[in-house]
Amino acid sequence: MEDYIVSARKYRPVTFDSVVGQKALTTTLKNAISTGKLANAYLFCGPRGVGKTTCARIFAKTINCTNRGADGEACGECESCKSFNEELRSYNVFELDAASNNSVDDIRNLTEQVRIPPMNGKYKVYVIDEVHMLSPAAFNAFLKTLEEPPKYAIFILATTEKHKIIPTILSRCQIYDFSRISNRDIVEHLESVAKKEGVTTERAALEIIAEKSDGGMRDALSIFDQVVSFTGGQVTYQKTIENLNVIDYEYYFRLTDMFLEKRIPDSLLLLSDILSKGFDGSHLISGLMLHLRNLLVSQDACTLPLLEVSDEMRERYKTQAAKCQPKFLYRALKICNECDLNYRISKNKRLLVELTLIRVAQADEDDESSGRKPTRLKPIFKKIAATAQAAPVAAAPQATVKPVTPQPIQSNTPQPARKNPIPTIKGGSIFTSIYGPKPAGRQDQPHGRQTVQVIDQEQHPAKPLTQEKLQDSWNDFAATLPRQDAPLKNRMINCHPTVLSESVFTLTVGNPMVAQEITEAQDRILKYLQDVFNNPAITMQIEIDQSRNVDHLLTRDEQYAKMKKENPALQELESVFSLELR
Repeated sequence: MEDYIVSARKYRPVTFDSVVGQKALTTTLKNAISTGKLANAYLFCGPRGVGKTTCARIFAKTINCTNRGADGEACGECESCKSFNEELRSYNVFELDAASNNSVDDIRNLTEQVRIPPMNGKYKVYVIDEVHMLSPAAFNAFLKTLEEPPKYAIFILATTEKHKIIPTILSRCQIYDFSRISNRDIVEHLESVAKKEGVTTERAALEIIAEKSDGGMRDALSIFDQVVSFTGGQVTYQKTIENLNVIDYEYYFRLTDMFLEKRIPDSLLLLSDILSKGFDGSHLISGLMLHLRNLLVSQDACTLPLLEVSDEMRERYKTQAAKCQPKFLYRALKICNECDLNYRISKNKRLLVELTLIRVAQADEDDESSGRKPTRLKPIFKKIAATAQAAPVAAAPQATVKPVTPQPIQSNTPQPARKNPIPTIKGGSIFTSIYGPKPAGRQDQPHGRQTVQVIDQEQHPAKPLTQEKLQDSWNDFAATLPRQDAPLKNRMINCHPTVLSESVFTLTVGNPMVAQEITEAQDRILKYLQDVFNNPAITMQIEIDQSRNVDHLLTRDEQYAKMKKENPALQELESVFSLELR
């Protein structure tokens, strides 16, 4: 029985032209060899299975080939190429696995070998795989040799984690970043391998293998061998998804149609069918996210090249994408991503997936997540407005106010214009509302309705201004001011109104700025005092006296000093208990 060799080893590239998906890098290396412009050290970095170690071996064989072709490739016939092909039994190529040889002693042995020139050929090549696994001490021991090696020594470092390599190593290397291999290139390579092996394949099955490999050719060939063993040489789409435990594309197309048609019960039944076949809920969500992403990129011709599927599948995506609104796809992707993040920590995973499908089916509706009010509340607002407009409005009786004639005051300050008196809002028997008169026998007020009650001035006569009552009312108004009116509050605390008559008082301030602030709030102040004294004829006069000491807003220290001056007991309390202002 012939010894079996896996496809990843059997069909490993031996020339630069046979490397799949790295055309730019292989061309650069070939040109460097042809012109003789070789660096002392190279760093090959990228994902697994994309050809880093393979290119390093091809590079090492080609630079020592004594009979290179016109295309820059190794001949494969010379003594150096033959010795290299016999499972790397070449005295000019040394491979070191840094994952298991990462100590300082291993690097010292390497530097000792570097001192010995090549026995045949021109260069000695040292390939260090997984170089990021070297210890910090090993990196430091390797620095000098890497920077100034002999002219015949070339180092090729390979790694999958470039960020773990110290900057001093990176600065001494030419860096080549290997990219993931596209699905199209993987499928074409698998077709050539299948043809050589005599295996019949369906392109849709190979596309599933390429998608499963995540851009790695070695993984793709390993999966291909697995599927060939399962199918017996007949690689079909159905057998491939069965062997790889992949959910069929058809399920995602059916789910999307159910979402667009709001068939939530059908989507839950389809979920139950998928779970009954042994698939995990996370696989469904991951596949659904990829399907929605493909629909999103299929809506624009500019992003259509991002869709790595067959031509037949691309047309199917374009057809379904035409039915979807971008808003629906954006929200559906966000909902599925939240489910994917919360799936691992969820205790009831099936319920989480079911709720996700329900939310996706309603993703194109306006809800709280869209920042708008639900549309179902609009008819309620219209009904309330119509009721308020249709309700009869009771005419409020006119209040009779006894005229109060204020005494004339001689002053140079112009008297501010006084607005019409506003009826006070107090308890009484008169009730009016935009919703009509208050029903008989009902004592409580309906929730949310404002009432306007008018007081008869004959039953509640106006109160004359007194100095004590005016000062108390003045301070009470200042205390009720909100936080945003703190400057006005401090101004009013430092001002002391003086009664001139039963309806007129004066206010003396220290500068025009304070006078302007009081004037801007004059309407509110007078409204409050008119309500307190039940006297709509109350007016205020403002005078400016720049000789006053308090002409600015007192600080906390100044207020405290003033309090101690007015109350000597506070000074004694501070000294006894060693208090201080914080």
